[in-house]
This record gives sequence, C-alpha cells and structure tokens, in this order.
Amino acid sequence: MNSTSGSQSSSSKANVLGGFKPDMLWLIIGFGVLLRLLFMGVLNLLPEEAYYWNYASHLDIGYLDHPPMVGWLIYLSTSVLGRSEFAVRLPAFLGWFLFAFFMYRLTENAVGKGGGKPVLLLLAALPIYMSVGFLMTPDAPLYACWAGALFFLEKALFGQRRSAWYGVGVCLGLGLLSKYTMGLMIAATVMYLLLDKESRHWFRKPQPYLALAIGLVLFLPVLIWNAQHGWASFAFQGSRRWSGGPEFQLHVLIGSMLVLITPLGLYEVMKVLSDFWKNRMAAYKADVLLFRKHLFLATFTLVPLAVFIIHSLQGQPKLNWTGPVWLAVLPLVAGGISGVGIVGLRNKPLSVSKRWIVTASALLIFYFGGFGYLIAGMPGTPKGSGMKFPIAWKVYGDRIEKIESDLESKTNSEPVVIGLDEYWLASEASFYDSDAADDVDNTDALPEIAGENLVGGNSVMWNSWVPPPSAAGRNGILVSFAKDRLKQSWVTRHFSKVGEIQKETLTNGNDEIGHFYWRLGYDYNPE
Repeated sequence: MNSTSGSQSSSSKANVLGGFKPDMLWLIIGFGVLLRLLFMGVLNLLPEEAYYWNYASHLDIGYLDHPPMVGWLIYLSTSVLGRSEFAVRLPAFLGWFLFAFFMYRLTENAVGKGGGKPVLLLLAALPIYMSVGFLMTPDAPLYACWAGALFFLEKALFGQRRSAWYGVGVCLGLGLLSKYTMGLMIAATVMYLLLDKESRHWFRKPQPYLALAIGLVLFLPVLIWNAQHGWASFAFQGSRRWSGGPEFQLHVLIGSMLVLITPLGLYEVMKVLSDFWKNRMAAYKADVLLFRKHLFLATFTLVPLAVFIIHSLQGQPKLNWTGPVWLAVLPLVAGGISGVGIVGLRNKPLSVSKRWIVTASALLIFYFGGFGYLIAGMPGTPKGSGMKFPIAWKVYGDRIEKIESDLESKTNSEPVVIGLDEYWLASEASFYDSDAADDVDNTDALPEIAGENLVGGNSVMWNSWVPPPSAAGRNGILVSFAKDRLKQSWVTRHFSKVGEIQKETLTNGNDEIGHFYWRLGYDYNPE
C-alpha cells in the first residue's frame, strides 16, 4: 500500500515537473489574449496605426507604401463601431484567432499531436506575435494569410487534397493585398516542389497554377492602382529597397531577430534546424512522410530568410521583416517544447518546458507592466524628452484642435495644420482632432491637416491626400518636435510672413509627457 502510494506520488510529481500542466498552459495563453483585449482600446494609436486609419478615411484600391487590406479592414470596423482605438485595432485582435487556428492545426498535422498547445503559447507570448494581435498594421492580416497558406499547402502536399490548393490561392491573394512580402511564399513553394521528389508531380497538375491565378485575380486591385499611378507602389517597395550603395547591415537583421522572437526563441530555431540537418538521413529512413513535412517547414523558413539576409548585406532591414519567416519553423519549436522533437530524436521535456513557461510568463508580465507604465504617462521621463513614447497623442490632438480653433477665431479664417515630418504629426492630428476627422470624408471641405509635402518634403500618401494647390492662400499652423525645423528657409519661404515659435507642453496630470513646437505662417504659397 505504501509502495503504491509512493509510486503515485512520484508519478504525479514527474507529471508536474516533466511537462506542461494543461491548466497552466491555457492560463498563460488566456492571459496573453486578455492582455490584448484590456489594453487595445486604452493605449493611444501608434503613428503607423493612425496613418493606416487615414487609409480607411481615404478608401482606395491601392496606396503608395502598402497594399489596401489594412485600410479596408479598419474601414469595416470603424464603420460599425465608430472612430476609436478599439475599433481600429479590433481586426488585428480577431485576426490573431484565425492566425492561431491555422498554426494550431498546422502544428498538429506536421509535427504530431501535442504540439498544438505549445505553439499557441509561442503565439501568445513572443513579442512579434503579441504585437500582431494587438496593433493594426499590414502585418496583422499578412500573418493570418501566411499561416493559412502554410496550412493549406500542408493539406495539399501531404494530404493529397487537390481542393486545398484553392485555399492556398485565396490566402496568397489576400496576403498580397496585405503586404508584398507574401510573394515570398511563391518562391518557397517552388523551391520545396523541386527539393521533394514525391511532390514534383504537382508541376504537371493544374491545381498549383489555378491557385496562382486565384491569387493574382484577388491581387488585381493593386495591379490596377499601380498601372494608373506609374507602378509607384512597386517601385517604392521594390527597387527603392535595393537601390543605393552597399551598406552591410547583417548585424542589424540579427538584432531584430533577437527582439522579435527573443534570444531563447532564436536559439530554439537554430537548434531544431541544425538537428534536422544533422539527422536528415536517419530521419528519412525512420519516417519518410514526417521527414518530408519537416523539410517543408525548414524550406518555408530558410527561403524567405535567405532573401532578407541577402538584402541585409547591402541595405538597411526593418525590425519586423523576419516576423512571418518564423511561422514555418514554430511547429518544430513547439514539437521540441512538447517533447516530440525531430524525427529520430527525443528532446528532454523537463528543461525545455520549464524554461519556456518561465519565459512566456515573464514576457506577459513585462507587457502588462509596460502597458500600465505607458498609461501612467511614463512617470520619471526627463523633461524635454519630446514625444519619444506613444503616450501623449490624444493630448497632442486635443491641443492642436484648440490652437486651430483659437486662431480661426482671431483670424476669421480656417488654418491648415502642417506636420513637419513624414507622416506622424499629420496622421495623429487627423485621428485625434475630432473636427479634422469629421471633415475627412467631406470632399468639399477645406483640408485641415496636411504633411510636410506642402513645404517641399515627402509625406507618402499625404502627398496625394492634400496636394499643395489645395491649401493655396490659407494660413498654416506649422508643427514640429524640433524647434530649429520651424526656422528653416525651405519651410518659411512658402509664407508671406511667419509668427513667433511657441512651445506646447503636454501633461498627464502634473507630469510632462511630451512637447512640440508650432508657429503660424500667413498666406501659404505652394510655389
């Protein structure tokens, strides 16, 4: 009796320490989801989000710097729920569940039972996937489409389901409407079909070509827009990225990887890929089908990653570029967490499981504390720190609205606010200045917000939304974070005279949380 009791006690203890407790796993995942829901309507929009809200306010089938999906989704959400941070971010939050569903099913199919829940843990906690389900950027729909394409490809290639190719085509097209990065899936698919002899017969089948055709048909709005605008968007995101002199930036790309998936995540990725390569022959002999699935995951990781590595050898990469790359390898990482591992190998679940539970928990606690710190207005931020944190945009918009109203009363004319940066100031003022936002859809109304394109700068889509002639003869409120920028001749020469430079201090209670400078320019001349 005592021996049996002791055996049960040891077994129970081993179960707790040797792997995930299901209730603990779901608790951590649930906390990650709740965290997004709690803060998505509270934190001010990032400048990028406010800029994409302006996509929705100037609805079109294409834009200079991104395809239109992000604007379309924001338009649908805000049309139903009104203008708010919550409504802008809701498509990203809901899209995360679709994204997570595809990844769960892909992992269970490609790695084995038991890997699904650990992959949800990674999607709930790793920085890039936390942000994808929280911030409304083109990455939000892209990741759902990328994961969906992987899911349907796995069904088509290994389940021999011809109809799954049509799902691939839909995901490809919607992904291309989200971000041009989705095109890397085509290259990865071709590479895998070449590598896997059992899959090469698909080159002779119509389904892959029909999938490509479906994707191109869905992508047609962007092609039409580009044809009408001199292929401007393709040039902006294509040749512009690869032009210029060589600039070695591989270390920057590696640094971004460490930020996006954490050092532990990058270590696990390198480990599973290395294990797969070292044991590829034994894995092939042990289970051909499972080997092919792992080759599939490795190929769809390494092909797009190689493109970004090559680019980093001659140009500056962006922080979020490699985010979708890791989706294909996450099932292998999740397999290691759950003790499945690479074919022919068995990881030790005790060490891996414990460190990932600790890491995921620590990350979520960090996010909770960080979001709360931002809401509190970054107490302790040094005076004169400007607007380095996304904490004062609502206050900024309110202040701009008040300045605008006061000057309109004094001058008996409606001024135009000119943000002297690429798009931050104009986009945030447009969202948080309620008068300007109400006039966005009124084509007969005078533009109230504009970018620095009015004074010769580049303001991406603001160049089209408010062209210089539309503001001719009006007074302008010039706004900048840098005082000296307001003094530049290339700015002041567009006005018959300019007023004194004013400093506006933004506060959260008694604490300064930011500031900006402004001055009034009279009788704007676009020439």
